[in-house]
Amino acid sequence: MSTAPLPSPAPHGGDAARPFAGVRVVDLSHVLAGPYCSYQLALLGADVIRVEAPENGDIARTMGADRALNACGLGLAFLGQNANKRSLAVDLKTDDGKAILWQLIDTADVFVENYRPGAMRRLGFDAEAVLARRPDIVYASLTGYGQDGPLAGRPAYDHVLQGISGMMAANHTLSGERHRVGFPVVDYVAGLYGAFAVASALFQRTHTGRGQVIDVAMLDAALAVMGPLVTEVAMHGRLNRPGGTRAFSGSPLSGIFATEDGQIVTTANTHAQAVALLRAIGLGDRAADPRLRDWGAHLELGEEYAPLLRRIFAGGSAAHWEEVLSAAGVPAARVRDLAETLALPHLAGREVLLDAPPSGGIDRPFRVPGVGFRLADGGQAVDRPPPRRGEHSVEVLRSLGRTEAEIRALVEAGVVGVWPESGERA
Repeated sequence: MSTAPLPSPAPHGGDAARPFAGVRVVDLSHVLAGPYCSYQLALLGADVIRVEAPENGDIARTMGADRALNACGLGLAFLGQNANKRSLAVDLKTDDGKAILWQLIDTADVFVENYRPGAMRRLGFDAEAVLARRPDIVYASLTGYGQDGPLAGRPAYDHVLQGISGMMAANHTLSGERHRVGFPVVDYVAGLYGAFAVASALFQRTHTGRGQVIDVAMLDAALAVMGPLVTEVAMHGRLNRPGGTRAFSGSPLSGIFATEDGQIVTTANTHAQAVALLRAIGLGDRAADPRLRDWGAHLELGEEYAPLLRRIFAGGSAAHWEEVLSAAGVPAARVRDLAETLALPHLAGREVLLDAPPSGGIDRPFRVPGVGFRLADGGQAVDRPPPRRGEHSVEVLRSLGRTEAEIRALVEAGVVGVWPESGERA
């Protein structure tokens, strides 16, 4: 048996004023939706303990454009949603591993998993078993299609959910060509709904004393976030929208237009905005057109204004039109790529990105996304970088009362993985 010292625990910061301070989350999720759910809770103070296999772990650790980070298990897909979490690497196929997880569950408020229906039951940690032991725990499952129904057993990824949900069909060009949204929107929407459901259940527990079982389906989440479209189809049986680059409102004075040096996106959704736009671009003589007060009844306006707008916007720079239209009270912006957007001075104080502390796997500063809102007091913060696989195994086991000899025996038997002994290297 090795006599090498076990890793020392890392310091654990945290602000007691944060909304989820004192809440412990046991996170058995992987890839995107589940980890994004627990990430929201972690940024707002929850102690999130990721439970991963001693070998391989979360596939998101190897996903991203930076191959060096992928190689050391800190892929960009993982970095973007795992700050503030701790990692316990344990083999749940062993009796000793299961015992560790049960011991951890005894200390937890929330249990999160996102495996296919039936996987947790086969492992012995389904909602029924966990709540039988801990009636006050919040048990959240995130899956592609939910826990029941004809599609429940199907495998699912964001790309497929965008297709089956009608999202791709709604995102079509004027010629009818369908496109996916350019990022895993269904994964992240499901993660957000999961975090909201957990927060709701924790609040509910304050006056019932009981736990809750949460069933988040990515398909359900996709349909919920497409609310206006779903309502339209539910009432009329079909979508009556032309597609293309016109705004959701259908305004004939909207779209994405080429300029001298890029593109401008604009829309005039009200009559006042339509008048302001026409005057700002030199078409003030058309501002009195009575059809602009009810363009839904005059679909010909779209075809009538499109060539005029294309010609006028092509005669100036995108920055020029952004300033002119914004000054006139018309919503407009130069179409930017993400790097340009993140460089906007406007975002400097908005906490959209948070500085992450140094990591054993990254030798340069990096930033991670925030929760998307600000609180006046006790808001989000990053106290620790995304964890290496098994980085906190010893720390967590010590907190559960395991002795040094017990921990060493578990590590030597391969039941528990620790970093850097797990083999990951930057």
